[in-house]
Amino acid sequence: MCVSQPAVTPIEHGGVSFAGYTAKRAAFRPVNAWAPSASGQAGFTLIEVLVALSILSISLGVLLAVFMQGLDRARESREEAAARVLAQSLLVQVKAQANPSIGSSSGKASDFLWRLQVVPFGSAQDRAAWQENAAQIVATVSWRGSGGKRSISLSTLRFLPKAGSDSE
Repeated sequence: MCVSQPAVTPIEHGGVSFAGYTAKRAAFRPVNAWAPSASGQAGFTLIEVLVALSILSISLGVLLAVFMQGLDRARESREEAAARVLAQSLLVQVKAQANPSIGSSSGKASDFLWRLQVVPFGSAQDRAAWQENAAQIVATVSWRGSGGKRSISLSTLRFLPKAGSDSE
């Protein structure tokens, strides 16, 4: 005796069959905001456009503030680096002199004001006991920054020949 299997055929209009079972594919239709709706109108509503523009303007305002703050910090960093280089060069100039004099001097270089001080180091009793004199050299550079007046000071020590001794 022979049992016959029913013939399995795909269902038309997107049907798929598998081992005698059939399933229909869901019909998806793309949503188009510009297509007429059931009421016959197309497009976005005024409130949707206003909300989108509000979100965009707030986002751009925040991004602009962050960008400007980054530029300000970069400029301040550049100014501070230039002031530090000026102070270092002032110290090197005094250290290169054979016998720098005790005292102070000042000047202006582009947007920076500088002051250079050479002052005796230690107490009078210490200086009398030492074989050589020591001087503290202080270079101060100031400038007008975005937050007001800013300054940087660098200092170093240098041995000076005692008065009355032979200098090299």
